[in-house]
Amino acid sequence: MTDFFDTICAATKHAANSVAVEVHVAAEEQKIRECYQSLGRLYFSAKRAGKETDGLEFADQCRKIEKHLKHIQELRNRQDVSGYAFEEDFVDVD
Repeated sequence: MTDFFDTICAATKHAANSVAVEVHVAAEEQKIRECYQSLGRLYFSAKRAGKETDGLEFADQCRKIEKHLKHIQELRNRQDVSGYAFEEDFVDVD
C-alpha cells in the first residue's frame, strides 16, 4: 500500500512541477512579446525619422529576446520526470 501512495505522490509532484514550469514559460513568452513590441516601436520610429534601423537599442532588444528564449529552453530541459509512474507501471488487481 505504501508503494501505491509513493506512486500517487510522485505523480502529483510531477504534475505540480509541470504546471510550475509552464507558468514560468508563459511569463518568459510574455516578456518576449514585450521585447518584440519594443523592437517594433524602435523600428517604426527609426524608419519614420529616416534613421538607421539597427544599432545599440536594436541589439539590446535582440539580446533580451535571446536571453528569454534560452531561459525557456532551460526550463523545459530541467523538467524533472524522475519517479513519474506511467500507465504501463500499473496493474489491475482483483
